Amino acid sequence: MSSSQRAQILGLPHATSSAGTMEIREVHEDMIDAVKNFLADRKGFRDLNGWKGLFHYDWKLPAYPYGYVITEGEEILAFVGTIFSQRLIDGRVRICCNMNTWYVLEKYRSRMLAVRILKPILSMNGILITALSPGDLTVAVLERLGFKLLDEEQIAIPVTPAILPAIARSKRPLVLFDEPGIQEYLSEEDRKIFQDHSTLACKHFLIKEKQSGRYCYGIATTSPLRKLSFLRGQWLNLCYLSNPDVFVEHFRFFRWHLLRRRFLVLCYDARLIPKKFSRISLRKKKKRQYRWKEDMLGKVDNLYSELVTFNKY
Repeated sequence: MSSSQRAQILGLPHATSSAGTMEIREVHEDMIDAVKNFLADRKGFRDLNGWKGLFHYDWKLPAYPYGYVITEGEEILAFVGTIFSQRLIDGRVRICCNMNTWYVLEKYRSRMLAVRILKPILSMNGILITALSPGDLTVAVLERLGFKLLDEEQIAIPVTPAILPAIARSKRPLVLFDEPGIQEYLSEEDRKIFQDHSTLACKHFLIKEKQSGRYCYGIATTSPLRKLSFLRGQWLNLCYLSNPDVFVEHFRFFRWHLLRRRFLVLCYDARLIPKKFSRISLRKKKKRQYRWKEDMLGKVDNLYSELVTFNKY
């Protein structure tokens, strides 16, 4: 499809030699530097890692862009980032699009550019779309565009020492943390997830029962525990658990491995672990959204998104 055809479908004039026309354009490698310059020092959008989270991840699908811009001549007026991936969800392979880093120059916001730039994404057929870190205003806008709640609550649990029950060594689960050897125990699906995320800053762990062979493979992001900085502690923010039941059953043992690495607080979205497994917890409202024709509650995790590429939560 030519740029003029795409612009016509999206209801925008095709760019010509005149500086007064607007065009929606896909962002590929040739536009990365221009987008970085556009985002540089924007309020609330500064990134100390040079926007690696937008443009550097191992599962990039060549047929899909890093995002979209609206341009007027050569000037960028608006940008939305897109992280496309191919996932096995609910037994079916699906193309997913994680929207992130959505920004419009202030003087153009009254012209509805924030909504118009989403048209290429919303017009795609068969794409599961997620928005995992929307602000309050963004949540309201996306609701009007047909997005539903994927989750609206995060749970934080302090990681405290516990008296472990007397368990024979042969019955203790195998726990591996950030070791390449993790992947030899994984299924084909989990091994792909491991390899896709292996170059990112996120943490990988495995809890495996020696006798039954059941395991829980997990991926988490990290952040400093600022209020107790003198302890040099960190948050461990869960983004994926292959088997939440195994995680819950062995959490008393697993927490010792967390404490050794100075992870003092565990945080997760409520949908990732349906069972309550700690007497002490703090609940916080944080909405995550998705757009799909079917109910996806409990079937979509936080992987293949800006949460893991930017190592945030």
